[in-house]
Parts: sequence; C-alpha cells; structure tokens
Amino acid sequence: MKQSIVSNGLKLTAFAIVTTAIIAITFAMTEDQISEQKIQKRLSILNAIIPQSLYDNDIQHDCTQVVDTEYLGSKDPHTVYLARINNQPSAVAIETTAPDGYSGKIELIVGINMQSEVTGVRVLDHKETPGLGDKIDMRITDWITSFTGKSVTENNQKDWQVKKDGGQFDQFTGATITPRAVVKSVKNTVLYFQQHQQTLFNAANSCEVENEQSNRAEVE
Repeated sequence: MKQSIVSNGLKLTAFAIVTTAIIAITFAMTEDQISEQKIQKRLSILNAIIPQSLYDNDIQHDCTQVVDTEYLGSKDPHTVYLARINNQPSAVAIETTAPDGYSGKIELIVGINMQSEVTGVRVLDHKETPGLGDKIDMRITDWITSFTGKSVTENNQKDWQVKKDGGQFDQFTGATITPRAVVKSVKNTVLYFQQHQQTLFNAANSCEVENEQSNRAEVE
C-alpha cells in the first residue's frame, strides 16, 4: 500500500516537472514573437491616429509618462508618444482614461497635432455593453472617427457634447452614457495638451529608459 502511494507520488511529481519544463520552453520560444506582435500592434494604432506624414522619428520609442487626474481621468501614469519631423515637434498620441463609462473605465489614445486638432482617436480597452456602448469600438462602428479634425477653443466648448446635451456628437440609441464619457475624455485630453505642449516635448524619454532596462535584463 505504502509502495503504491510512494510510486503514485513520484509519478505525479515527475509529471509536474515535465509539464513545467514544457511550459517554460514554450514561453521562451514564443516570448520574442509575442513581444514583436505587441510592438507591431502599438505601431499600427499610432499610425491609425497620427498620419505617417507627420513624423520621421521612431515614435513608439519616443515617449514620456504623465499623471493628471483632472484631465486624463486617472491617478495612473499615461504614456504620451511624441511625433517629430526633423527633430521638431509635430504631434502627440496621448493615452487617457474616461472614468465614467457605463460599465467602468474606458481607455483611449488620442492623436493631436501642434495646432491642437485631433488627428485620430482609438479605444484601447473597454467593458461597455455589446450592441450598445461597444459602438465606440472601431471594430463595431466608425463613430470614433467623428473626432478627427476637431479642436477645442474658447468659442466651441458647448459643441463638445453629445447631441442630446446640445453638442455636435451623435449618441447611441439606448446608450448615451458611453459616448458622453468618451466625448468628455477626448475634450479634456486636448485641453491637457494645450496646457502642457512644451513641457511634453522637453520631458525625459521614458521609452529609452524602458528599453535600457529590458536590454540589461536580457544580458543578465
């Protein structure tokens, strides 16, 4: 009886060791591929909201981290990608949070040129109701493109609302909270850029620090 228990225990231990080894080997073999996919996805999003004609730098590796609860909607750091032409500022892509979505936070990224015009917006993450609030997602509708070309001025503040509230942006049938939250967040992100434009382009490059840490870890 004891021999049987010991034998089964040894078999389970061996199985666990082999399984762990297989998982570790698989992860090691696919880690670079996963990392490359993340890089390509990030670059694809950046190119979707900032025209490639607006930058000649390595935009995804030229960034800074900022925190602004009032305008960017969260206490967490947000990444700002900096676009340059001939080393001169041309545009930014600012990650931001709409904290008041119907089903929680909505994570966005907003492209803005130096004239404070929105060059594009995309939703990075959300939990809005399928068939209703999820229409903010580009995979569902193109509503999110309605921000392109727009800016925020002293004279058009009231326009930065959904039509139900007297603004220019469409709401969704049966779902006003979600688009209202996104409109407010995009507006606040533009206002943030207008107030911090020079500071952003003079900030230390957080992406370079991240890359150096990653390279040191690989060497070690």
